[in-house]
Amino acid sequence: MPLVIHNCWPKNVVCEAGALKKIGEIIQGLGKKRVIIFTDETMRDFPMITGTKKELEEQGFVVSIFADIGPNPTTVMVHKAVDFLKEAQPEVILAIGGGSPIDAAKAANVVYTHGGHVTEYDIAIGGIMKITPKLLPFIAVPTTAGTGTEVTYVGVITNEEKQVKFGVLSPLLIPDYAVLDPEVTVSMPPKLTAFTGIDALTHAIESYVSKVQFPPADALGIHAVKMIARNLRTAYYDGKNLQARQEMLVASMMAGTAFSLNGLGVCHAMAHQLSAFFNAPHGMANAMLLPTAMRFNLEAQTERFAHIAEALGIDTRGLSTAQAAEKAVEWVEKLAEEFEVPKYLDDIGATKDKIPALVERAMMDNPITTNPRPCSPEDVAKLYESCFR
Repeated sequence: MPLVIHNCWPKNVVCEAGALKKIGEIIQGLGKKRVIIFTDETMRDFPMITGTKKELEEQGFVVSIFADIGPNPTTVMVHKAVDFLKEAQPEVILAIGGGSPIDAAKAANVVYTHGGHVTEYDIAIGGIMKITPKLLPFIAVPTTAGTGTEVTYVGVITNEEKQVKFGVLSPLLIPDYAVLDPEVTVSMPPKLTAFTGIDALTHAIESYVSKVQFPPADALGIHAVKMIARNLRTAYYDGKNLQARQEMLVASMMAGTAFSLNGLGVCHAMAHQLSAFFNAPHGMANAMLLPTAMRFNLEAQTERFAHIAEALGIDTRGLSTAQAAEKAVEWVEKLAEEFEVPKYLDDIGATKDKIPALVERAMMDNPITTNPRPCSPEDVAKLYESCFR
């Protein structure tokens, strides 16, 4: 049976231009003084990081920075972070960045406060039962509009030894505050805007067609599709457009909440393996696989895919339900082409000889349990094969 958790709502959301400046007020309200900023290695010296540290210190907070986090955070990165936490002795975690530093910070928070090794908290082996409320308060500031991790209950980590991604998962991991500031996303280059935006679209679509259908999550998912369709191109071509950036942040947050409640599907189960084996950025992997996964699932959720077509702004008048559903897939295919998403897995260094291993891991990945159409190993192998030249 799929895992169903219906107490996965965002706790506190601050959404406005300049919201990053309010971090001090939030931490003060928590009654804490010692702060650790988690970010990634490319952002360590960005003004939003150094400036935030300086402003917090001027307000009387003791601030340290941990930035040894790369794309697709690994167990090694998590334990380096835990060692740093033991030295810094923080009272609150402030994660600023894309999905990688926020996910790594979630996992490090668990290990720091509970002990052991991060792999012990893998949802696949019952890790959810080991996580208690003794976590440090957590503030997440997303600098991309895609992962939704600022409001989700999961941190996705790569076990580099086994070449597999796993989830550290608990409703207790939902950040205490999600701070959505469009000003921190305007520096995202077009390619990253595209990949993360399609990641958010994947969350919205997969949650809406999931075999778990919780009406509040359905509403969030389909509305997120509408918002992304209206704003992603603007954010891509006019990165300084604060309105489009804010709409994308909100849509990403909504899609993240939707998939926390409804689950995901085969696209994510397959994409996780591309990241684990070939270090493909998560958003790019989803962008490459989404049309293929949608077409596979059309027969299981034809009516819902027709709803998605309408949400994307497609005129479905005069079309049958099946025709409208197919138009949704075509829309996503055209978007990926427009944004120059790599079309074939060969283009990212993937090789066909790895398909059996990719399939094996995908079949064990939690999102596949909520895919609307049953997936056999043979099905998943064919899906991977269809994405090669």
